[in-house]
Amino acid sequence: MLEPPSDRDAAAARDRALARLREAERICAAHPEAAFENVWHTLILLELPPLERLNRGLMRGRALTVQR
Repeated sequence: MLEPPSDRDAAAARDRALARLREAERICAAHPEAAFENVWHTLILLELPPLERLNRGLMRGRALTVQR
């Protein structure tokens, strides 16, 4: 059975998300042609192990293809 995240885990996740948000905003300000969603997704992927990164990137690419 999964345990709910502790307050410390939730605070750490919030801090990582806020740092990621600031970084994504900084990148998009420097590169206005970049789509925020793609920058955000890429920053998330960079935190993952390579195999999971590849799988998530492929899933996102397939989803974008189906939506068009």
